[in-house]
Amino acid sequence: MTASLLFPKELSVKSKSSIMLQFVTTNGFGNNLYIDNVMTGRRPALDIAVTSIDNIKKDTTFIPGIQSISVAPEVNVTNLGVSEYHTRFALILKIPELQYESVDTAASVSAGGNILFIMDSVTIPAGMKITLRAYVSEQLDSSYSANHNDTLVQSSVFLQAAHRNLFIEEFTSSTSPSCGANNHALDTLIYNHFNSVCAIKYHVGFPPPGIDSMYIQDSLEVNQRRNYYFANTVPYTLLNGRSRLPLPYSSLDSSMYRRYFIDSIYNGSPVSVTVTDVLLPGDTIQSTINVNVLYPIADGKLRLKIAAIEKLVSYSAPIGASGEKDFYDVFRKFIPDSAGYALSGNPGASEFVIKYHVDSLWQDTSMYTVAFIQNDENREVLNCGKGLTLTKAKRPLSRFNSVVFRPDYDTKKFRHPGFPSDGAMNILSDTVSYFSFENFEGAFPPPGWVITNPDGYLSFEKFTGVNGTTLGGINSVKVPFYDYANIGQKDTLYSAVFDSVSSTDTLTFDYAYAVYLSTFSDSLTVNLSTDGGLTWYGIFNNGGFGLATALSTTLPFYPYNSTQWKTFVYPLSGVLPPEYPFISVPVKYELLQNYPNPFNPVTKITFRIPKDGFVTLKVYDILGRLMKTIVSKNLKADSYTETFDASGFASGIYFYRLDASDFTQTKKMVFLK
Repeated sequence: MTASLLFPKELSVKSKSSIMLQFVTTNGFGNNLYIDNVMTGRRPALDIAVTSIDNIKKDTTFIPGIQSISVAPEVNVTNLGVSEYHTRFALILKIPELQYESVDTAASVSAGGNILFIMDSVTIPAGMKITLRAYVSEQLDSSYSANHNDTLVQSSVFLQAAHRNLFIEEFTSSTSPSCGANNHALDTLIYNHFNSVCAIKYHVGFPPPGIDSMYIQDSLEVNQRRNYYFANTVPYTLLNGRSRLPLPYSSLDSSMYRRYFIDSIYNGSPVSVTVTDVLLPGDTIQSTINVNVLYPIADGKLRLKIAAIEKLVSYSAPIGASGEKDFYDVFRKFIPDSAGYALSGNPGASEFVIKYHVDSLWQDTSMYTVAFIQNDENREVLNCGKGLTLTKAKRPLSRFNSVVFRPDYDTKKFRHPGFPSDGAMNILSDTVSYFSFENFEGAFPPPGWVITNPDGYLSFEKFTGVNGTTLGGINSVKVPFYDYANIGQKDTLYSAVFDSVSSTDTLTFDYAYAVYLSTFSDSLTVNLSTDGGLTWYGIFNNGGFGLATALSTTLPFYPYNSTQWKTFVYPLSGVLPPEYPFISVPVKYELLQNYPNPFNPVTKITFRIPKDGFVTLKVYDILGRLMKTIVSKNLKADSYTETFDASGFASGIYFYRLDASDFTQTKKMVFLK
């Protein structure tokens, strides 16, 4: 489509345009996809950006049992330019609430390179909201960049919290050789962290012949749980309902071990769970579950779920292809069912007392109860607890002596995704003239970016440890197709608006993907909009081997090698009009489509008026009720952009209307939380 068809003559006087992007993925249960370094405009010769504060989380971080915490802040600085900066400069970090200031210097930074500054340690009291301001000492950028990203500001708060136990769920089978090969390492981990881990092993009815007695005894609830996670393979192990443990379990190195286990154990939770089991006469277990919500837990559908577990089911000889005769932490039933009990996210303590009968096929002295709190919207398990009817010393531990995992916890690292924002501001991702970028080093999703996830399960996530080749850093966006069993599911990542681009500019992004098997094909489609999301143009569409940047693998794909990335470059001349001299006074009334659209919670509305006069801009709900008046005053002839904040509004469709002189125009926008 030509530019003349896209843009009426009256609009072609703009010297610069705006674009936004859609990254649409279609799941084929294949292998992981990574996206990084989305850039538009003309990359400058030099552009020093403060890109992230890595080890002090934006917004709220829960740490167990702290009064205060000492941490050396880690700040990333990136040269987004195409030329090396070879003059010494300083990075300054200030926390005014603590009268803290730390300065460090660097002699140079390569083109696209990254420097990690480790600043002086600071002690942060629990419960104090602090503002971190990191900036470079002087203007280091090319002249037109206007120092736009040389400063990063974020707000953070550490809260005292409950100890967070690690919740492990494994789907396994006595008929799978792979389960037998991996369970030894998993069981070792569980027992080396016995007091901090709750484990449930669900036995399933596959692979053939699928005759697993532990599955047959409660196949209904096992299948309900398997379908809850779309778990269609074995072994399939989830941590806290969100992260899948990569195979093989026996080959975890120290860094991977820390990422998947130790960080989870040492992060705190806003809710505590304790379980007390008592074995009553008549083969009955009474379990008392105490839940204490310490801080408000916003959004989601919280459920308390309770499971009866048999610690050890032992046979005289192996019973299937797994080669195992001893099976640990075997799931027996949910109480009252797999849905559990609804739980309020309001602060306060609750007590649940339940009883269940021990089946004649179970060993009553080996039974105990596991209780866990799960958000059914995103499947995250916030905390868990277990009853102890047996002491650890009575458990057969001899088979676990060959592998020892030692905690390797870095006290500088604090990660706890998924909790509500406290309104912190990151000025890094504000609209940028001429050159715009997002390298996913800060908060995710970045300001102005929106994720749509129809099934509420796996979707776009920030991943630490792999990075695209165009710019420096340590993070990227991952789509975990390897774990995503809901085949055919589409998820979309909407970008923020990239302003001030022209037909002579390009769009670029890095991506990495490997095929699992040819029968499992994932795909990525990238669409571009020049009108705030009203219409979209396809610019990239690949899947399977056409998307692949590395050799096929049946292991989870991680592009640690730079050769496993590709860079996509798209000239914007195909969708943007040629540049014309800028005309300051509009030639006609016009109300443009808001951007971004859909949005959460902030969007921008642009309108043009060709003559002076009284103007109103109002927002209405789908029933025609006035929700907000954005503008109501006399304005000079010009173009205007107003910001609309829908915080406190319900998700849904809204309409905005411009009235000026004898002109009226209405447009639709979508607010998605």
